[in-house]
Amino acid sequence: MSDISCNYGPFSGPESIKNVLGHAAVALRGHDAGKIYFVVGVRDRREGEALLLLSDGKNRPMAKPKVKKPKHVTLLRYKDEELEKLLSEGRRVDDAMLIHSVKKVRSVLNSESFKKEV
Repeated sequence: MSDISCNYGPFSGPESIKNVLGHAAVALRGHDAGKIYFVVGVRDRREGEALLLLSDGKNRPMAKPKVKKPKHVTLLRYKDEELEKLLSEGRRVDDAMLIHSVKKVRSVLNSESFKKEV
């Protein structure tokens, strides 16, 4: 269960931001604080700061992802390998797949064994 614990540190440069596709993330700021998303894309800004595109398949479908600054989310160490593969290849990702993955992360976070570890 330790593979889903939070990564509390900030992003450490442009190389780390490229490897976040398919990772689960929790919003820290805004009206959606505490919600679980998956990183489905990265957008660069002119000032050099990257923005994360987040989707949960339900409230934020793939067609309209949430845009957040990296400092406003916490990445979880959980990574959906199939989702990452589809995103990196530029293939279509189903909203149902995202909904299923979010439910899986939520069930692990709510499990008694995980709560005992934290």
